[in-house]
Order: sequence, then C-alpha cells, then structure tokens
Amino acid sequence: MNRTTHRVVPLLALLLAGCATAPVSFQGVAPPGLETAYQCAVAQLNLMDYTIEDGNLEAGFVRGRRQTSGVVQELFTGAAHHDVLTASVFDNPATGNTHIRVVASRIADHDIGLLAGLDDDEEQGENQLGPSDSGKADAQRLLTNCGVVAATGGPAPQ
Repeated sequence: MNRTTHRVVPLLALLLAGCATAPVSFQGVAPPGLETAYQCAVAQLNLMDYTIEDGNLEAGFVRGRRQTSGVVQELFTGAAHHDVLTASVFDNPATGNTHIRVVASRIADHDIGLLAGLDDDEEQGENQLGPSDSGKADAQRLLTNCGVVAATGGPAPQ
C-alpha cells in the first residue's frame, strides 16, 4: 500500500462505522405493575418532547418521534431527521418482574426537500439510520426515570 491508501483506509473504516443502521435496545426491571410502567413510558416520551405516534396498553408498547434536524439542514439534504423511541413493557411470568425495553432508532424522511413539493415524482419515503447519541441518551433517561436501576443495552434483535 502507498501513503495515500494508508490514510484513506482508516478514514473509510471510520465513516462506515458511523453509518450503522441497526437500532439499539436498552432494557431492565422496573418497579412492579405493567400499567404503571406503561404510563411512565408515555409520560417520559411526552416530557422529552416526543410526539406519540402509536401505542397500546394491552399490547404493551408506545412509540414516539422527535424531529432533530433544523430547517437549514432539511433544505440542503432534502431530509428531516427524527429520533424514534419505542418502549415495550411486559411481565416475566417466570420471575413476576415487570420489564421495560426501549429501542432507539433514527429515521430520515426524504420528502421535505426544497423542491419536494414542486415535482410529481412519487414519495421517497424514510430511511432507517443508526440512533443518534441524544436518542440513546433519551432511551436510557426513560428507563432511569421509570425506576429501572440496572439497564442493559446493545443492538436490537432483528
């Protein structure tokens, strides 16, 4: 390898590492009570300025989205970026413990560019991105504020 290759290969590896698209999951044991844990997750999403997109107590999940990109970024990239948190609450029948799992991800909505409304092309949709640092921190904050003492985390199961 020549000198240029020695510089480009590490840079390329660093860029590819930053482009991970896998969601990250955090979970832990909450104080007992499925409904209490669910209501806490909903309240925390609201307190962190997430818009509740979907949720169901019987199914034990709630999903919130918060825009993280600014107008200038949107005009230049043609995409609005959003952190997405999905909280699931469930009781483990074997232990009797109530668990909360929060999956952090990020999406880029490509239908908002400067000229998006001026053409007749079909919608471009959303791309899933790796979670932002603020999204991961919000997921951990939700767990902590809902009484989870020891949260574990890593890539979300596919």
